[in-house]
Amino acid sequence: MNADKLLQAFSELDEACVRSSAALLGYEEEPVKHKKIKTVFRTLLIAALIAALGIGTAWAAGLFTMEIHTPEEDETLLVFQTFYDDARDKDMLVALDLSHSPLVLQFTGEGDIHRIQFRPGWLPEAQEGYTYERYRDEDEEDWFWYDTCFFDRSRGGAGVEYQIDCHYAWPGFTVYMGGTEAHMVKEEDWGELHITEIEQQTHYQDPDGSPVTQRMLLLFSSSEGWFLSIGGRADFETLERIAREMEIRSLEEIAAPPTDSNFYCLGVGIG
Repeated sequence: MNADKLLQAFSELDEACVRSSAALLGYEEEPVKHKKIKTVFRTLLIAALIAALGIGTAWAAGLFTMEIHTPEEDETLLVFQTFYDDARDKDMLVALDLSHSPLVLQFTGEGDIHRIQFRPGWLPEAQEGYTYERYRDEDEEDWFWYDTCFFDRSRGGAGVEYQIDCHYAWPGFTVYMGGTEAHMVKEEDWGELHITEIEQQTHYQDPDGSPVTQRMLLLFSSSEGWFLSIGGRADFETLERIAREMEIRSLEEIAAPPTDSNFYCLGVGIG
């Protein structure tokens, strides 16, 4: 039996079975979660169980892919946006070249992508003067689509401690990062989720004129076609702890791509 079949088998186990097996390996037990919820901790437990059996964890490729790269010097990366021109009384199409972006994300895949929500299990302790901007589920207020912590809201993106946002790997879409520089510093798999850590030199400046460096962690599901971004001025250790202790659930609602463009900017700021 290979790792792919084991992953499927373990994923279909009752939660109590996974927890009991994990306890034998010395992993801390947590309360049982709702079956619709994907916990990062559960994914890591399954990977640990398979590793304990002495079998490699090279999972099969999912339905979706996310490629992250810096455009080549001679690369042309055209994206499109439509808008209504009142003066001309018609829709206009504009082409933009993103080849000068320090980092771009591009996607392939097939099938529907469902919207997701997250529930943080741990966040940095609130400090005096910090403010929050959160988009919550109307019925269950501990589930979010977006969560931002500002240590200085007046400075916009330069004053963000951390920002968590939901994204989707729409095939054919291009997501670009701005700033003067952005590069990947780490990639690894947490079970069935792929983690990418990025450091970005932004156009923001501190009060003394020095450039602002931000860090971002991307949590990508190749099987379901979504990714979460967790970024800001916080260090990678903090971002990783936020990611590891959060719960994520898929909704019935389909995440439909915009109809007026095939790109957007990935960053930390105020929309």
